[in-house]
Amino acid sequence: MLTLGIHDGHTATASLLKDGKIIAAISEERLNNIKEWGGFPEKSILECLKITGFSPDEIDGVGIVGLLPPTIPSKYGTPPFFKRMFGFGTHFLPESFLQSPSWIKYAQKFGVSKSRNKLIEDGLKKVGIDAPCFYYDHHRLHAVTGYFFSPFYKKDCVVITCDGSGDAICASVYLAKGGNLEKLVEISTYNSLGEFYTQITRYLGMKPMSHEYKVMGLAPYSSEKYGDEVFEIFKKYFEVVEDGFPRFVNKSGCWKFQYIKRFKRDLLFKRFDNIAYGAQKLVEEVLTRWIFSILRKLDIHRVVLSGGVFMNVKANYRILTLKEVEDLFIFPSCGDESLPFGASSLAAIDMGWKDGFTPIKDLYFGGNITEKEIQDVSQMAKKDGFFVYEREDINQFVAERLSKGDIIGRCSGRMEWGARALGNRSIMADASKEGVIRKINEAIKKRDFWMPFAPSILEEDLKKYVDIDKDYEPHYMIMAFPTKEIAKKDLRGGLHPYDDTARPQMVRRDFNPEYHDLISKFKRLSGRGGILNTSFNLHGYPIVYKPINAYNTFKSSGLDGILLDRVYISKKEIL
Repeated sequence: MLTLGIHDGHTATASLLKDGKIIAAISEERLNNIKEWGGFPEKSILECLKITGFSPDEIDGVGIVGLLPPTIPSKYGTPPFFKRMFGFGTHFLPESFLQSPSWIKYAQKFGVSKSRNKLIEDGLKKVGIDAPCFYYDHHRLHAVTGYFFSPFYKKDCVVITCDGSGDAICASVYLAKGGNLEKLVEISTYNSLGEFYTQITRYLGMKPMSHEYKVMGLAPYSSEKYGDEVFEIFKKYFEVVEDGFPRFVNKSGCWKFQYIKRFKRDLLFKRFDNIAYGAQKLVEEVLTRWIFSILRKLDIHRVVLSGGVFMNVKANYRILTLKEVEDLFIFPSCGDESLPFGASSLAAIDMGWKDGFTPIKDLYFGGNITEKEIQDVSQMAKKDGFFVYEREDINQFVAERLSKGDIIGRCSGRMEWGARALGNRSIMADASKEGVIRKINEAIKKRDFWMPFAPSILEEDLKKYVDIDKDYEPHYMIMAFPTKEIAKKDLRGGLHPYDDTARPQMVRRDFNPEYHDLISKFKRLSGRGGILNTSFNLHGYPIVYKPINAYNTFKSSGLDGILLDRVYISKKEIL
């Protein structure tokens, strides 16, 4: 059984599922070089087929994300007519109605766009796919994606979703038993905690639906005193209620763009870092109270989280520390780019698949790089006056360069899927070196000065550096942890500059043997079991895919070198 999943909204993505296992996935941005691009992912579909060697006529069914047209980031400030009408209605409709999920099914029914569906089906025919199409509810897909591909699949657990909005819903709770999901509650988009955070991002002059992570990174710089003053204001905006099934409700009287007007009134003379602190603390408090209430009511302590709000690595750590949480899985890169996984799995079920699904391990679902691509780039580099080295033990060679202070882009093996670089399309550096953060920021990434980088840490050294009390394996950079004193020396550049937390990638040998080998060789040279890892891209551009993308980034930045499988290209001669 071969099924395709496609998402045509924010960070449009396609994935292929073969007999219950994800075999390929890629976002359109990696192919058209437009970060977070939204629309029909034609190139992604063709690339997934190319990666796996299947032809379009071999696809048995297609799962499509969402009943309603998705929001495209470039059109965020100009919502469609029915959303504008709903915004107008919030001024006179009673709060009890707005908070209720009773109107959701009508919004889903009347918001369907036949033109959008035709565009998708015409696009599929254009690439040669003539298979049954199935459209699925956005939050059901978040739940299915999180559960079907988790280590808890077919076990009893609670599946919780939360994001900005999808098909008129912002959050939901499912009871999972034996591979089946039973919906317990859904929360309407009017109550969206994610939308509140997006509007804070917008109010602070950052890009909504993109720069929310910058708000999270800014929050620790606030003083507790002044940050709590903002938090006290925001506490009035949301409430966790437990009459019936636990849920959170919006008490602000605002929806989407209406928040900005209220922020201008409530936050007058409040400084930007204090606003970020107050917003972050509100999200953490609401999520932890809500999840605590759910687990206490159900008396189940195995939890799956999915949806864009759970990209908030600080909130995720707060959830992990709840005593009621015994086992936790957060789907990696759990924004809307993950939804094609759920769509392809439900399409398989609807086409008759009954044999279950394979939990994810590593996320290297993209294409490999070829010898010809490497040789073509090597020839370009020589003509441009750079130095090309090919070594049998290339990892030893690169580890020596890292230990001498070089900053290196690694483009090797299959590309990782999702928002986090996990070694195969990463910029690497010795995280203990003085000035490494400034050099990367000023000469390569051009990121905001307050933003932290992250460390890749060998599995065997994780607890040496990271303070983890529970049995949790941070493979995917989806959670930020406190760190131990030695991390502040060995991994300084990979920690948050102000609160010393780390968003680690635990590197397992069986997940990525080459990357594990490289860091192990670096450890033998330096005594440090981790390196700085940040995504291989310039600020504002997607993560690189092929050697030519890596080479162009190398030429346009202050990178010292790039690693392409067994070839190293350097700006300086290495004697």
